[in-house]
Amino acid sequence: MASKNWITADTTFEEIAESYSYLIGPLLEMGIKVIVCGDVQWGTLGEEVKKLGLDLNEVLEKLNKIVEEKGGPEKGIGIKLNI
Repeated sequence: MASKNWITADTTFEEIAESYSYLIGPLLEMGIKVIVCGDVQWGTLGEEVKKLGLDLNEVLEKLNKIVEEKGGPEKGIGIKLNI
């Protein structure tokens, strides 16, 4: 089975936080913050990688390997509670 690129340079931090929250730890280890001051950071992964001077291909390869091992995005039932 061919690997799918779940995460790309255009993946937003909001999408990572919502569908790939298990990537937050590995991203922090690479110096990439998804959550800043309790809120999801604005922008895309590619923009932040460029700003930090990291190797985009290396970051994407690592993240997509983790997603492949986890079986894709987290499945949620989409319930939001306003309490």
